[in-house]
Amino acid sequence: MKQPAQRPIITRRRFLQACACTVAAGALGATGYVAVNAPLPAPQPESAALLAQATGRPQPDAPILLVTNQRAMPSFGAYLGAILRAEGFAAFRTARIDDLDSALIGRFPLVILAAGKLTSPEAEMFRSYVLSGGRLIAMRPDPQLADLMGVRHTGGVLARAYLSAADHPLARGIDRHAFQIHTPVEQYQLAGAEPIAWASQPYGSATRYPAAVVNRAGKGIAALWSFDLPHNIALIRQGNPGAANQERDGLDGIRTMDLFVDWIDPEVIDVPQADELQRLLANMIHALTDAMPLPRIWYLPQGATAVLVATGDAHGIQVGHITPGLEIVERYGGTISVYYTTPRVSAARRTARRIQWWAETLPVVGHVFEEHSGYPTPRLVESWREQGHGFGLHPWVEEGVAYGYNRAWNDFVKHGYGPAAPTVRTHRVLWSGWVDTAKVQAQYGIHMSLDYYHAGPAMRRPDGRYVNGYLTGSGLPLPFVDEQGRLLRVYQQHTHIVDEHQIAAFDHGYEMNLSAADAVALSRQQIDQAVERFPSALGLQSHFDPYAFSPEKAALERDWLDGILHHAASRGVAIMSAEQWLAFTEMRHGAAMRDLTWNDAEGMLTFEAETGGTAQHHLLLLLPVEHRQRPLRQVMIDGMLTSAVRRQVGGVTYGAVPLARGQRRVRAYYAKS
Repeated sequence: MKQPAQRPIITRRRFLQACACTVAAGALGATGYVAVNAPLPAPQPESAALLAQATGRPQPDAPILLVTNQRAMPSFGAYLGAILRAEGFAAFRTARIDDLDSALIGRFPLVILAAGKLTSPEAEMFRSYVLSGGRLIAMRPDPQLADLMGVRHTGGVLARAYLSAADHPLARGIDRHAFQIHTPVEQYQLAGAEPIAWASQPYGSATRYPAAVVNRAGKGIAALWSFDLPHNIALIRQGNPGAANQERDGLDGIRTMDLFVDWIDPEVIDVPQADELQRLLANMIHALTDAMPLPRIWYLPQGATAVLVATGDAHGIQVGHITPGLEIVERYGGTISVYYTTPRVSAARRTARRIQWWAETLPVVGHVFEEHSGYPTPRLVESWREQGHGFGLHPWVEEGVAYGYNRAWNDFVKHGYGPAAPTVRTHRVLWSGWVDTAKVQAQYGIHMSLDYYHAGPAMRRPDGRYVNGYLTGSGLPLPFVDEQGRLLRVYQQHTHIVDEHQIAAFDHGYEMNLSAADAVALSRQQIDQAVERFPSALGLQSHFDPYAFSPEKAALERDWLDGILHHAASRGVAIMSAEQWLAFTEMRHGAAMRDLTWNDAEGMLTFEAETGGTAQHHLLLLLPVEHRQRPLRQVMIDGMLTSAVRRQVGGVTYGAVPLARGQRRVRAYYAKS
């Protein structure tokens, strides 16, 4: 005879706890339902998007002075400072040109002058500085300085030119592709200067006009860029501002890729041209600061030659469709960011689910309230975060960026998933303005956007062949900059390797439709290139949705992701969530070096290095292996001898040593003179 089902035994204590939960839920419904579900404003004001600019007279405790000039329209001097930090230079100070005098600049061995007009006294100040022994690098300088630079200004301007590196020691280690110049190029004729790079035509045929030169003048050296380098790098990285809010790539919706149609040259997309231009500048800085060995910071976490920034979008799916991707990443010792669109439910259902999730955590009686919807609970999300994974917003913005972000953020935090992660990818990578979306993102505490995306018809040549590589010309994050040259608090991190572009995981119709094996082989090439030639943090998009579609789609996604991660791990590539990568990036860009002192007789460089933040990974300090033909002998940090390994950056070889977080005293010893 069939026995009746056994009912769970409810003790008096469990019963009272259950009643308490019910009363709490009822009270919430009676007194707080409207307040709880009322839309909350953005947690930060619009002004939070902009970074404050340096003002006042800096301390001359570093070898480099960056001079910004607000007379340039627009002025990209602050962005030049971000480029220096991206290249690992932490030993520089910044000042506006209005705050300078001869006494101050004379205390810096190297001055980098941003583009902009100069008054006659200012031009004379820089001239005297160089002739007296100073070193000057100028971006599209005032014509008053042309003779100091060893050139003659013709008055002409080139448009849509390219840059080709010359056969010069300062161009050593720079790729020989011709790099795009989207800004006007002043036409100069050589008058004693040495060309470092030439302005060229689209397919590399050089003109007679130099793009960068170096010139000895009096006791000093002056170097010139014939165009506004930081402005050009911003245009390479962020696309064409003239294409903002225009549908150009034939893919429905205005996306980040639309900014690059007829803008990125497919012949150079396989090279990070923006990064190579930065490294050419870094070569120049290294050579001109020969008064002392100039320390830098390696691009990536200690020991890594490349990074895979692992992310995956998830659209209201259940836990069972997210965990397969997490398990693959964890198999290779990595972490991943989940960008989650919360399931569309009514405010009442969301409130009830939130209460139920809270009740599940109660001791003893929690199991009574256990629900089986399969959606991530706040407790599970917290456990993922404790393992190093990220869990953040994936907003739908079809009804407007500001509205979409506010709605997504409200729903996210009211599900109990808050606080929102500081990194994001917008659904369909829809984009507004040149950087308008990034400004909205900053209002929600987001400091890194992965919306720039390698996918869609824009990745095809006219003959139908797909191109692969660096759509933004970069494998490194930099803060966004707006049209006026103002820095934003949000880093731009390109997503280079995208599942829906390579494999038929979604059947959009614009994917390459490769097999998993062929797609893995394509990604392996890009990873190898990053490891061997171009240090990069390659953004990876591996959607979680295919695990919910069908066994065939799940297998395709699984094989693709596993193959890429297996190869990355075999090459020593760090596999990091976007949150971990952001923490490292903020720590690196916030590092400071001060009180640099060089004792030439003893061959000893001393300085203070300071880093903060919460990153789990250490920095790698770079010191030139040779200074004026004197080899690096040893490095001591806080009195402890530290062994160095070699790292090549552009044309310079460095000794690299770990630099732990905090304030450190560094001493580097070179052979005595």
